[in-house]
Amino acid sequence: MDRHSLRSSWRAAGLLLACLGACDSAPATPASPTPAPVAPTQAAPSAPADAALALGYAPDPGETEAAIAAAQARVRARPDDVAAYDELALRMLRRARETSDDAYRRYAEDALRAARSRDAHNPETLMVTAMIQQDQHRFRDALSTARQYIAARPDDPTGHLLVGDALLELGEYDPAIDSYQAAMNLRPDLRSYNRAAHMRWLMGDVDGAREVMALALDAGSMRDPESRAWCFVDLGEIDLRRGDAELALRATGAALQLVPEYRPALVLQARALHRLGRVDEALETQRVALARKSTAEDLLRQSEWLAGAGRDDEAALLRAQGLGLADAEPRAVAMYLARTRAEPERALQLAEAELAARQNIAAHDTHALALLRLGRVGAAQAAIDRAMALKTADAELHLHAALVAAAAGDLSRARAARTQAQALDPGVDPPLMAELDAAVGES
Repeated sequence: MDRHSLRSSWRAAGLLLACLGACDSAPATPASPTPAPVAPTQAAPSAPADAALALGYAPDPGETEAAIAAAQARVRARPDDVAAYDELALRMLRRARETSDDAYRRYAEDALRAARSRDAHNPETLMVTAMIQQDQHRFRDALSTARQYIAARPDDPTGHLLVGDALLELGEYDPAIDSYQAAMNLRPDLRSYNRAAHMRWLMGDVDGAREVMALALDAGSMRDPESRAWCFVDLGEIDLRRGDAELALRATGAALQLVPEYRPALVLQARALHRLGRVDEALETQRVALARKSTAEDLLRQSEWLAGAGRDDEAALLRAQGLGLADAEPRAVAMYLARTRAEPERALQLAEAELAARQNIAAHDTHALALLRLGRVGAAQAAIDRAMALKTADAELHLHAALVAAAAGDLSRARAARTQAQALDPGVDPPLMAELDAAVGES
């Protein structure tokens, strides 16, 4: 296969991508006042914004911080230069990915606001706006803005990647493939290979996903270690989801060498350690990750691990903290409640809130399990069918499909889905697997 021509193979072999690749990462706990969200079509104010928040940040030592300082100096020297504010925003976004510190994202929004107040239609301003709208989960806004950027810069693959990312979150898979292919045709690089690898995984080609992720890593630059670290995390995620925790640990080790204390790598490392039965190490690694940023998903996972280790008081505290983040992370909380059979009405409400923002595979999967817990088996079947439309190589997804089939009385289908789940990952979600075995009989 021509490594630069992937569109036909995506169609023929059924290859699809996971989510946002190297352009996305989780934010961290805020430490500064939060500017208002960036509006995609706001009019320029009478007086240009001054980016006081972003310029007030005092950079620390380090290469990325030095780049922030240089960008700040350029803004101070050229306060009417739109490009200077855009560059400052991009530098802040890169630092946010490295550190998972949400304060940098707010600095980026502040710099972008200053750029938009000078020229909201500047191509680079449009590009940064689309990136921040993605971070804010405003996918339709991001899609519109990215298309404006493509109109201004048709030869830059970045716009096509941003369009593909937004379409994928909105569940528009074929148009997303077309956008990623357009980016690949313009210039294959780490970003497009990363997305191609995720594409393959989402459509069931695990080995192909690993092969293309290797191309992404080869295409990376040591001048941008975070992007390569993200690819190693994606590689480790593929391996862990097929039950190979040792390979996942190797990938996280490589990521952490590139970016020490890289939060996405720490979270994956903790999961791999727990899968290997190294519970104390997993708990400590997850604790370090949570100290950098507390998300509902990670708090609730740590709570389950602590409960399994007999540390019930600590587990209860983290569970309460995780459930308290439902507004910010409705899908994670909905999935936890549905998995644990707790508060089924709330689980469904949160799953539907997630679907209002995005219609990706994870959202439909969560919706299916929440519907199942309320006994709405027919609706759950329709939801899980949407989640399974791409035949994603995810054992948890197949396990949930098996539970829905069992509730519908289709034991043959349930057992087949269980077999597929176990083939993908023999250690998938033991509590739910035990529930399924009780419903259909142990294999």
